Amino acid sequence: MAIIINNSSLQPIYEQIIVQIKDKIMRGEWKENDLLPSVRTLSKDIKVSALTVKKAYDELEAEGFITTVHGKGSFVTCASQE
Repeated sequence: MAIIINNSSLQPIYEQIIVQIKDKIMRGEWKENDLLPSVRTLSKDIKVSALTVKKAYDELEAEGFITTVHGKGSFVTCASQE
């Protein structure tokens, strides 16, 4: 997963994650029912706090881009792709 964090940006890190994931969904790189990396995996890969990734995932879920199934993971939904 190619999420790039710019630590010198004025944009909060969780917003950078949200923007990049939305972009991948909108461009069709990630399709409905695709599994996103776990919060821990993504936080380790991009070297940020798991709470930061969790905040981004929670926001994406609230906006309808992803859905989280406890014990299974977070998946892309198609609701907001229009």
